[in-house]
Amino acid sequence: MNCFNKMLAFMVVVLLLGVGGLSGCSRASDVPPVNRAQEAGKAFPLTLTDDMGRQVTLNAEPVRIVSLAPSNTEILFALGLGSKVVGNTTYCDYPEEAKQVAKVGGFEDPNLEKVVVLKPDLVLATDMHLPLLKVMEDAGLKVVVLNPKTLEGIFANIELVGKAGGAEAKAVALTGELHDRLNAVTSKVASIPEKERPLVYYELWYEPYMSIGKDSLIGQLISLAGGINVIADSAEEYPKISEEVIIERNPAVMINSYGHGSGVTMTPQEIASRPGWSQLAFVKNSRIYSIESDLVALSGPRIVDGLEKMAQALYPSLFK
Repeated sequence: MNCFNKMLAFMVVVLLLGVGGLSGCSRASDVPPVNRAQEAGKAFPLTLTDDMGRQVTLNAEPVRIVSLAPSNTEILFALGLGSKVVGNTTYCDYPEEAKQVAKVGGFEDPNLEKVVVLKPDLVLATDMHLPLLKVMEDAGLKVVVLNPKTLEGIFANIELVGKAGGAEAKAVALTGELHDRLNAVTSKVASIPEKERPLVYYELWYEPYMSIGKDSLIGQLISLAGGINVIADSAEEYPKISEEVIIERNPAVMINSYGHGSGVTMTPQEIASRPGWSQLAFVKNSRIYSIESDLVALSGPRIVDGLEKMAQALYPSLFK
């Protein structure tokens, strides 16, 4: 599926053992072997609270899962639950195995008939699918909605999916690793004075120019990586920005996702040659960088990859 369409879809979104002691002095030979299936089943029935505050009860561990978003699909595969995924969207193309899963339609417009035919015992949706929620529930589907707004929200979603899918230990281990990597970045930039931090222009789109506000996921990545968003004062999540503002504020670094899975062909040279841009600091100092769009736009485990790429762009000597 054309990744450019996935970028547009993201823009439209305007784009998760306690062991009881053994009593007595039983010998090891007296202890019956542990039935792992029974142990896993003890967690169910399980009631979860999703990102919409909805309580969803799963009577048994899901074995047939449908994902309605690329980010949800990435979480499932990262937790080793890929074999349970029986349906996902045409935009779900990572990891490679996700491409082989039955497709239920697009991100914004999944085909509910195809979803129902797959007989899932769990559907992972997003806030974009709220208009379809009642229809899915009326069809008897168990739907968990993921809608993280921050990196911490993404980590919480990973643990939520792990709990729902019977992979709680794997989820805790994964989020622990992601936290360690996040802390490795923030600790390196923590001592950099505010006045020495680069002013960053992230270009989400160019016809018209669109950027990101401070409360967007990408805005958070810029801040965590030690940069200052050129329009951090914007109240909008994905505001339009005039060329005059870009030139007036003269950011030191420009970051985009062109040429890295976006489907858009635009080189740093083409960006630098825009009329009136020759005197911009990021043009004069050749500081135009591209980061793969999925690493900064999707609310999955690879968001930390995006943070690391962001930090490398802002401080190339600090992050080799």
